[in-house]
Amino acid sequence: MEAIYPYAHIIHLLLAIAFLGYVFSDVAVISSLKNRFDKPTQQSINKLLGGRSFKIFPLSLLVLVLSGGIMMSKYINHNAALFETNLQKILLFKIALVSIIVLGVLYNLFTKFTGAKKSEFMQNHFHKLVLFLGLLIVISAKMMFIV
Repeated sequence: MEAIYPYAHIIHLLLAIAFLGYVFSDVAVISSLKNRFDKPTQQSINKLLGGRSFKIFPLSLLVLVLSGGIMMSKYINHNAALFETNLQKILLFKIALVSIIVLGVLYNLFTKFTGAKKSEFMQNHFHKLVLFLGLLIVISAKMMFIV
């Protein structure tokens, strides 16, 4: 695992930038533009962006989780005890935050494939939550090596 760690780290960083960049652009830019168009135009914009993000968002999250798991195995494994260091505690906090995002994406995938109705929170506020959690994850990642 030690040999592939640098590659997993680079892939993880690049995908995290793209993932959070997309979420930021959706929250900061796209959401503010939606109210400037009539209903049919809004629906066509949502369909176009939603179709692309549906292909990119879950796949990039999957690779983020897998590359994060590879990197995690350096700090939490059968040789290293759990909660032994501050780094491990912060890493487990990050894993909890990521789990919330993953569960939300799985919920959205479930509603997409089954045709179930999304909750209003997931429809209107999920990307804001992801952006907030992503910010906490980035700060935690930096804190892991400072504390």
